[in-house]
Amino acid sequence: MEDLYQPAPQPEEGGLFKHLEINDQGKAYIDEASKWARFLGIIGFIALFFILIAGLGVLMAGSALVQNSGMPFSGAFLGLIYIIMALLYFFPSLYLYKFGSVTRRAIQAENLSDLNEGLRYLKNFFRFTGILTIVVIGFYIIAFLGFGIGAVTSRF
Repeated sequence: MEDLYQPAPQPEEGGLFKHLEINDQGKAYIDEASKWARFLGIIGFIALFFILIAGLGVLMAGSALVQNSGMPFSGAFLGLIYIIMALLYFFPSLYLYKFGSVTRRAIQAENLSDLNEGLRYLKNFFRFTGILTIVVIGFYIIAFLGFGIGAVTSRF
């Protein structure tokens, strides 16, 4: 069976970061950033919990609420949207929390491998958030085109 974890490629001899060191000021910045990241991760988990509870509530009681409001879709659909949002919110919260925890431990122990692991979580956070942003922008473009085409064709 193939090992799924592959270590990051090492820089070539004489590469850009060959003798990179972090001074006390840099350590202080990373330590403070890790505290805020951990805090935001915890807040994200709390928000995720409330979004999940709201989604389950709308899923269970939503059909009665939506029937009286005249909305064009069911309460179950709206509840599933909330649950999907909660699932998508989980990963950025996890990556921020892990970055904050591992990086703080790395700075306190001056452990380079923990610092690299923490930076990997930060990279994963930005990659996930960036991909999610591209997908959301794509949905907005499709929605605006759909509404635009609908508006134009409704005049005829």
